[in-house]
Amino acid sequence: MKQNFVRIVMMLVLMVSMLSCVHAGENVTTRYGIVDNHIHFLDFTQKTDGFVSLTQAMDKAGVEKAVVFGMPMVKMWTESDPVRPAYYMDTDAPVYYYSGTDFILAHELANQSPEVRNRFFPFICGINPLDMNAAEQIEAALKMYPGFWKGIGEVMSRHDDLTAFLYGEPPRADHPALMRVYRLAAKHGLPVLIHHNISSAWLRDPIYLKELEHAVRENPQTTFIWAHAGISRRVDVPTLLTNLQRVISTYPNLFIDISWVVYTDYIARDKESMGKWATLIEEFPDRVIIGSDKVGHWDTYPQEITKYYPLLNLLKPVTARKVAKGNILRILGENSKE
Repeated sequence: MKQNFVRIVMMLVLMVSMLSCVHAGENVTTRYGIVDNHIHFLDFTQKTDGFVSLTQAMDKAGVEKAVVFGMPMVKMWTESDPVRPAYYMDTDAPVYYYSGTDFILAHELANQSPEVRNRFFPFICGINPLDMNAAEQIEAALKMYPGFWKGIGEVMSRHDDLTAFLYGEPPRADHPALMRVYRLAAKHGLPVLIHHNISSAWLRDPIYLKELEHAVRENPQTTFIWAHAGISRRVDVPTLLTNLQRVISTYPNLFIDISWVVYTDYIARDKESMGKWATLIEEFPDRVIIGSDKVGHWDTYPQEITKYYPLLNLLKPVTARKVAKGNILRILGENSKE
């Protein structure tokens, strides 16, 4: 009887231990400290849930720090709109560039406690990428807030519907105005986060890749972070992995941000795709970073971080730590053991 009791107790202890291991395996935040590379503090109407709610959401998701920026465009509310648009796809109304976004962000962050401020790396984004004045405007913001800005972006280059709503010359990564911005970024040691689609929403060839390569090649002292690996809604490029492997091999100043739809539409599409991306990341463990790409509101923030867990679990522990945290900290010049 006593032996049976001991055996039952041992089995229960083993079951509890197994359940604890399973839970720990699911809660990857206990294994990785995460730095979010991609947060828009403001939405397309320059509204936000604020830093208090954001830091609470970050705590729930196990995110230690984050790169944060405003929204460089505003969705216009036209007289003919039947509803007030909150997102750029809500109506057919145009969008316009909005430099005030940087000052809203700077004001809000400056009014937080030191503990909150120290969790964020603010980037300048409120420029018109077609305006030859853009670099000088960034220079002015740097002087106005000395030591505050840690990078430039998210710069909106080719972005399918979003930039089409501008109803004008389409921005591109190697536009002369942006080439001046890149030189300024190199001068101040600021990384540049740029959204530049690899193709259109219709064609399947990487027709816009040469523009990005030209910008990166001609500015070897500038650190580029390519948002979403060049992917946006409805952008379907079968050769994406091959393209990425080539450009990462060719340009040591180019890093890949795998936030937003590139993760759901390409990486996490199925087990085979996840495995291929894990192989690519292991080949270039210092060049890939993650982010939530949340836009002003944080209700689903934890899910946008936890979605990366299956990918991180496939990687070697040292690679996973680099992707989750070490790579972006190194880009920002922060002390990191990764």
